[in-house]
Amino acid sequence: MEIVFIRHGETELNKTGKIQGAYFDYDLNSQGKAYAEKAAALFNPVNFDVVFSSPMKRALTTARIFTKGQKEINIDQRLIEHNFGEWDGQLLSELGKKYPDAVDPWGKASASYVKYAPSGETFAELNKRCTSFLTEMQEKYANKKVLVICHGTLIRMMFAHYFTAGDLNYFQTIDNCALAKISYCNQTPRINYYNRLLAPQ
Repeated sequence: MEIVFIRHGETELNKTGKIQGAYFDYDLNSQGKAYAEKAAALFNPVNFDVVFSSPMKRALTTARIFTKGQKEINIDQRLIEHNFGEWDGQLLSELGKKYPDAVDPWGKASASYVKYAPSGETFAELNKRCTSFLTEMQEKYANKKVLVICHGTLIRMMFAHYFTAGDLNYFQTIDNCALAKISYCNQTPRINYYNRLLAPQ
């Protein structure tokens, strides 16, 4: 199996540097839509056997742009973005100043962020639903090419699940509309690329 992930295009929350998790369902802003169309012009969806998308607006809009009406888009609830609870919609830079023990060295929320956002999803919970999705893909599409359009933290965990036992610290958040690919040989996963942009931003 080959599985390619695409992160959704830019939204207003992305632009302002605020956390955008499962709570805020923003669609792409004008710049995000324009860049998605620019990148999608260099992308061929025909190469994929099956396409999945998060149900959130920013992912679905991106999926429609990249598939160009040539592929059915399967919606999967497991692909929604990580739920940051009380931290959703807040400036991560400000949260880092207030709760330095809950932000990793790269300025992203660490696993301990739930101490201050108790309604948020733990990283272990996120890993569990990523595992569920990936296991199903391997079982159903072992010899197929799968395209998944979803979210930044979710993509980090998809890779972390396989390569760092669920530790997000080793993976950056890929850029809006960037691609990341994993391929399998005899059930062994390998990273082909990560944070690949199809067009200059």
